[in-house]
Amino acid sequence: MKNAVFDIHGIKVRMEYRKIKNMNLYVRPEQGEVLVTVPFRTPRERVERFLYEKEGWMRRHLERTRVTCEYPPVSEEQIEKMKRQVFGYAQKWETIMGVHASGWTLRDMKTRWGSCTVSTGRIRLNTRLVFCPEECLEYVIVHELCHLIEPSHNQRFKSCMTKFLPDWKERKKKLNGLHVDS
Repeated sequence: MKNAVFDIHGIKVRMEYRKIKNMNLYVRPEQGEVLVTVPFRTPRERVERFLYEKEGWMRRHLERTRVTCEYPPVSEEQIEKMKRQVFGYAQKWETIMGVHASGWTLRDMKTRWGSCTVSTGRIRLNTRLVFCPEECLEYVIVHELCHLIEPSHNQRFKSCMTKFLPDWKERKKKLNGLHVDS
């Protein structure tokens, strides 16, 4: 079986057969491409059906990638300002929520506004948040701190968000309008 390229309503998807159990779909911002990895002996029709089912997901992630690349570089001055804001919000929300992050890291992230490693308590925030309204930065901080209470995005997590930040859905919509995943 040989690798192929699919055209899913204008989205070019490169397929690679690999020694794996499940199909996996990746948007690679650096290359600006979509890659699907497929177990050997998977029928081409099944791969194509899978890709059409995931078309909306691919479009959203490609758009986020495109918009992410349009941000200007973040200056040291902006990073310092963001560090002060993060420290202030972290201090406030850790006290209110009764949790504590073991560390905060600011870095350029291509597809997310933030991430949390629950096992270590470490939280990372996208430096591009400096270009967002401050209420969005606060939303991402509370979102990541909620992961220290509930690791997944289940109903318990959503209840936690509502308890601590009742307008979180509006803030999330505003942030998602900026096309990078939170």
